[in-house]
Amino acid sequence: MEDSMPSTSDFVKKLYKMLEDQSFQHVVAWGPQGDCFVVKDMNEFTKSILPRMFKHSNFASFVRQLNKYDFHKVKNTDDNTFGEHSWTFRHPDFHADRRDALENIKRKVPNSRKGQQQMPPQAASTTRPLGQPMAGPSMGMPMGGQSMQGMGAPSMGNMNGSPGPGAGGWYSGSPGASDSASYIQHLQSQVTQLTATQEELSSHIRSLERNMGNLERGLGGLERNYHEVSGFCLSV
Repeated sequence: MEDSMPSTSDFVKKLYKMLEDQSFQHVVAWGPQGDCFVVKDMNEFTKSILPRMFKHSNFASFVRQLNKYDFHKVKNTDDNTFGEHSWTFRHPDFHADRRDALENIKRKVPNSRKGQQQMPPQAASTTRPLGQPMAGPSMGMPMGGQSMQGMGAPSMGNMNGSPGPGAGGWYSGSPGASDSASYIQHLQSQVTQLTATQEELSSHIRSLERNMGNLERGLGGLERNYHEVSGFCLSV
């Protein structure tokens, strides 16, 4: 089956193999329509299948990994079939009879990276490859062997004694000096904008980390409650 498996992540491959293993059917299996999978016995799944297939025994970590690949927990349509403590997960491209669609299941891009990808065009225009000169005024110095005068910016003169500041150059009050000041002001505005965007992204990341911590604590509490209720029922 490994040879016929499409190009996808190891996690998704292991997930599909796990559901094809007939010896696991009493613990985890495809749903009746083959469009979802059901963990029927969370305790047995955590104790015996997770270590064998995913090299750990942390059910909350398994759920987080599913979320990273955009799997969603869904409510069972028939609790009498799977049990009220079963867990059902679904992904639009994860089906028992559609192995070819597995390559569509990708790891989600973190929000911080999405923010960078959606950076305003004017901010992106200030970036440049390493080693490439910046396209802007550079105090009259040559840029890539070419004078700034060829780009519509004023010149402070060259090294051969031609007019510099105060002699028809930067500080002479010519229109070129005004253009240079406007360009510098434009760059400062972009830097301020980028700084604000970075602070906003950092705040969003901190909020996500707090929410993730709350979710982990909530899952841990549910798991403990489940074990306590199970133990109580067995004792009764």
